Amino acid sequence: MKKSKYFLWLLAIILICLNAFVIIFLDEIINRWIRAITMLLFFVLFLSSRFYNKKGLIVFALLLLCDFLLIKYENPIFNNLIFVIRLICYLLLGFMVIGYIKKLQLKLLPSIIFISALVLNLFLLNYLNDTISMGNASPILNILFLIYGISIIFCVTAAVTYNNRYDNDTSLFFLGAVLGLVLSDLSFFIAFYLEFFEFYLVDRITNILGIIFLLKFMQLQRSYKKALLD
Repeated sequence: MKKSKYFLWLLAIILICLNAFVIIFLDEIINRWIRAITMLLFFVLFLSSRFYNKKGLIVFALLLLCDFLLIKYENPIFNNLIFVIRLICYLLLGFMVIGYIKKLQLKLLPSIIFISALVLNLFLLNYLNDTISMGNASPILNILFLIYGISIIFCVTAAVTYNNRYDNDTSLFFLGAVLGLVLSDLSFFIAFYLEFFEFYLVDRITNILGIIFLLKFMQLQRSYKKALLD
């Protein structure tokens, strides 16, 4: 039982160390392939009876596709597809819990954290959008980036409201998953477009933790539904 309890956290540590080694010592292409293979491992794990969730299947499949497309991120077609896939993922994640939100219950500390995170996200998205616009990005990419930003705001708002409403392990892991994925995306954009390469480490760490939290959310939801049926 204890081995099973700590399996995900042990896996997270191993994958973070592996990815950090690749980012620091190997080239960018290998780095992106390792990211895709890491996500493939998470996808296979999600398909197990312990984590599988019908609503989560599309999200995990899209995240997997996105990481493989990321290998050719410089390709304009793949670049646009990645933004479309990511914004769809955030919309699906938001709608995954929106049915559980019956009324908003504001709590001081989570509200402060949410407002701070939202302001930071808006600032970074606006700055990155200006940076992309000044480059050779197509008008389509600029539009997709704005829609993508809106999907992030929707998803984060849904996650924080869901956590405020229930304040349990399930809602907390969902909030952690959303924040981890958002921070991962923003860190990747900072590393790629602003050339602060240290942020590739932040990107990978937050991405792995975000997926781990999402798996825990799926597991707890599955356990809850099973308990209702018993």
